[in-house]
Parts: sequence; C-alpha cells; structure tokens
Amino acid sequence: DGDGPADDEALLAALEPRLSCALAWAQHELPESARLKVRSSFAAERWASMDESERQAVTMLVEGLEQHWGLSVLTHHLYGVKKRLLGLPLDAKPTPELRAAQRAFFKLLYDLLLGAETGPRLPTLLLSLGLVRARSLLSPP
Repeated sequence: DGDGPADDEALLAALEPRLSCALAWAQHELPESARLKVRSSFAAERWASMDESERQAVTMLVEGLEQHWGLSVLTHHLYGVKKRLLGLPLDAKPTPELRAAQRAFFKLLYDLLLGAETGPRLPTLLLSLGLVRARSLLSPP
C-alpha cells in the first residue's frame, strides 16, 4: 500500500538535496537551545502519573507500531487510536470532541518522547527514532 522499504527509498531520493541540506543545517547551524532532545530513557515518572485511558491509548499505539511502520500507515494508525477508543470507525470525520482527544493524546506522546508539549509531526518523529527506540520510550521496561 505504498509504505514498503522501496517506497521509503523513493521518498528519500525525492527529498534530496533538500533533506541533506536541512540535516546539515540542523546539526551545524541550529542553536543548541532550539534542538529537540529525545528522552534518553522511558519516562517512568510520567507513566506513573497517567490515567488508565492514557495508558491504554499508548499501549494500543505501541502494539500496532510494527504492522503500521511506514509514513501513511503510521499516520492512519496514530489518528485511529483515539477513534477506536471512542468507539468510532477509522474513517470517522473529525468532530471537536475527537480533535480534542487526539490533541491530548499527541501532547502525551510528545511528553513521553521529548519531555515537551509539541514537536515534529509524530509519524515522522517515530520513524526517525526507529521501531526499537520508539517502543522503548513508550513502553514500561
């Protein structure tokens, strides 16, 4: 469905040379204070403060990561977590309630991954972290 390794390679090729330039700028020109800092380990204190529905949403996300490991399928999976927990079909149109639930879920994920309220688009962030590291930051050891 357009999310295999060959598709990832084609996307990377299409992004060149802009991708390399952006990476070089971020590594050499971006002030240290403006750089994203991914947590070095699982945020146990944050996990302990979460309620059961928050844990259920993160667990649902993590359990589906491997089978949804590609940009479009991961995006669909991320947006689908709250839809499923609210008993909505995956193709449900966004309502104000759904948007608020998704926003809260995404904020929680940014906190677990970055210790921040916002960050880059979550599918891109997760893919850049890699499956193993993403799982380790979102699941209790």
